[in-house]
Amino acid sequence: MSSIHIKQYYSTKRKRDVVTGAAILFFVVLIVFQLYITIVFPFQLRHQRVLIAEMEKDEMYEQVDRIRKLIRSTRGKDFAQNGEIALVEGVMNQFALHVREHGNDMTPDQVGALRNALSRYELIVMTWREKKTDNFHIRQATLDTAPYAAKLETQILNSH
Repeated sequence: MSSIHIKQYYSTKRKRDVVTGAAILFFVVLIVFQLYITIVFPFQLRHQRVLIAEMEKDEMYEQVDRIRKLIRSTRGKDFAQNGEIALVEGVMNQFALHVREHGNDMTPDQVGALRNALSRYELIVMTWREKKTDNFHIRQATLDTAPYAAKLETQILNSH
């Protein structure tokens, strides 16, 4: 048997019809989809994670600035409360500088943990502002500075 005779005997002549076209189209779409899943999709996910991390950092910067603004407009009833507010304001200003300098080096987990802590501080400042509590964290009646002053005095005298 010659190869032409075998080809005629075993092959079928397929007409071009809708089913054949749909099968070929489905096969091409399947190959394109598999290439998309294996090549393009991982790059898109990585890019999306980077964008989400950058958005979280931007929200962290905005949150720090919002807390600083809230603290600046908060006033206490007495010297101790105003001193605590000034102390927290100074710490937040230093913290804002540190975050601006080193924020790009932070991991997404660190940013998330920091945002959680900042949310707690923001809640405390909001309760101060809304006068929901008369209690600040430091009260002059419970602050005993005599032992610290004695230690400081002793250290000063010993350093001479």
